[in-house]
Amino acid sequence: MKKTGSLFLGSLLFLLLFPGLTGRAAAQDLQVEATVSETTIFTGERLTLSVEISGSFNNVSRPVLPDFDGFRLLSNTPSTSRSFSYVNGETSTTYSYQYALIAQDAGDYQIPSIAIEIDGTEYRTDPISVSIVDRNTSASDPAASSRPDIFLRLEVSDETPVTGQQLITDVVLFFKSGLEVNSYQPVPGWKAEGFWKEELESGQRPRAESVIIDGVRYRKARLLQFSLFPTKTGELTISPYEIVVSVRSASSRSDRLGSIFGGFGTNQRRVELTSDPITLQVDPLPPIDDAHYIGAVGSFDLSRTISTRETMVGETIEIETRISGTGNIPLISKPGYELPDGLEIYDPRETSSLNRRNGQISGTSTFTDVVIARRPGTFTLPAVDLAYYSPRRNSYVTETLPEITFTINKNPNAVAASAQQQSFDIQPVTGLASWTAPADNSVSLLGAWWFWGGLLFPAILLLLAYRWKQYQDRMSSDQHFARSQKALDKAQERLQEVITQSEEGDIKGAYHSLYKVITGFIGDRLGLPEAGLSDQEYVKRLEQSDVNPELVKNVKLLLDKCASISYAPETSHEYLKSHVGLAEKILNKLKKDL
Repeated sequence: MKKTGSLFLGSLLFLLLFPGLTGRAAAQDLQVEATVSETTIFTGERLTLSVEISGSFNNVSRPVLPDFDGFRLLSNTPSTSRSFSYVNGETSTTYSYQYALIAQDAGDYQIPSIAIEIDGTEYRTDPISVSIVDRNTSASDPAASSRPDIFLRLEVSDETPVTGQQLITDVVLFFKSGLEVNSYQPVPGWKAEGFWKEELESGQRPRAESVIIDGVRYRKARLLQFSLFPTKTGELTISPYEIVVSVRSASSRSDRLGSIFGGFGTNQRRVELTSDPITLQVDPLPPIDDAHYIGAVGSFDLSRTISTRETMVGETIEIETRISGTGNIPLISKPGYELPDGLEIYDPRETSSLNRRNGQISGTSTFTDVVIARRPGTFTLPAVDLAYYSPRRNSYVTETLPEITFTINKNPNAVAASAQQQSFDIQPVTGLASWTAPADNSVSLLGAWWFWGGLLFPAILLLLAYRWKQYQDRMSSDQHFARSQKALDKAQERLQEVITQSEEGDIKGAYHSLYKVITGFIGDRLGLPEAGLSDQEYVKRLEQSDVNPELVKNVKLLLDKCASISYAPETSHEYLKSHVGLAEKILNKLKKDL
């Protein structure tokens, strides 16, 4: 089993004080892990290399050590330790080997892969990158004296993303070893304008590691982590992040636990820290011609299923499309399918589930179409190509959903009811009426209004039925027309969901939903993609459609408002309702202009 060597310096409360690193492994699966005490060290300093085996096993051989470039191995004989645990009825053993290395030559090196034999099978660790800094050269660096003892920084996974790409953004605290950090508190109201933002969950306390910056050793701890998805193209700036940190200078070695149990030293202080803004260049997605792009950016698995392969006329069939993976899950558009004649489709159901753990946003978007067949026969949903953009490959990935064939049988109950109605013998009723000769009013048949009304009425009904049939056929075959016709009803229904979200206390989600209501309505009326466009592109399309300039201005203001306050915790329910009311007025006016 291969496991990447990783650096662990413990939690913020303990490992801010004790700089050792320990690898962790599952209690039941066999895992092999290599770790080092530092990833950046000075020349002449000692590095501890640990190889740890965890799980259920019997025999373990001593690791086979490779040659270490840039380091000198102090001894081939390791120090060892062994521990046992009992979890859920399973016994797990953890065995550790530790070696001491001395850093010799400045430069960037790798601790090579280490082989170890467990129960007759060879396992190898992955290499670990380590930097050695020349102590004499770095001590004369003028930048070292100008850097503060403690500072905050935002670290972004990619500074040249594409629209919709997931950016992992870390809020990282740096502080010198002489400082003890007791606690921190984020300042509320961080705005990431131009981005859809989600805070990632972490089941662990912040961990610290040792780094060297401009020749000075700092402790580095990731406090928070966010996923940012750019919704616009061009130059975007991630605004500074602010926190308040409670710190004090370590007074003595005998008081090393003071920062854990209150830290009431005389040099206790609170420090407000602000990170520098980060400017990103967001590129537009490349054009795509053949496959149907669904607005997804990331890595996904696509599937399509049907609830039944055989049913009767008039009964419902559910066609479910699932898009699972890592990326901009809530921004994915519903795939469009070509349906055979004789099928009626109703408004689809759309659900999304997000997983904010494991350092990224992942989850599933599910689209369910409810279909009813109006005649018997065998129907086939054609195969369809769906495409999403993969930032890792820098290209689109196309997946083909295979065709689905199903059979619709006659409904025997409907046939029996029809037969009963046809066999009903209708007889005239006699003896209940008194027949008299009508008065002679000498009115011509051609002059009677009811005569002409009786002639024209069937023709009018036929014309209305024909127009209705044309409308239904177009609704089934022309996806753009169907989206346009249903846009207002769909938007009004979603506005009610926005109010419900707000009443449940999810102001953040409500403003995000309100943004989707407005852009979704514009996209439905103009036949635009349901995701991936910037605010400027929506406004530009409205201007090209000769929409009233004042109305376009109001749309832009409302979109900007959603982006700027959608994540502000102080926003109230009543404040949101005022924006929903404004959105209703804008949508009704847009329906007339588009």
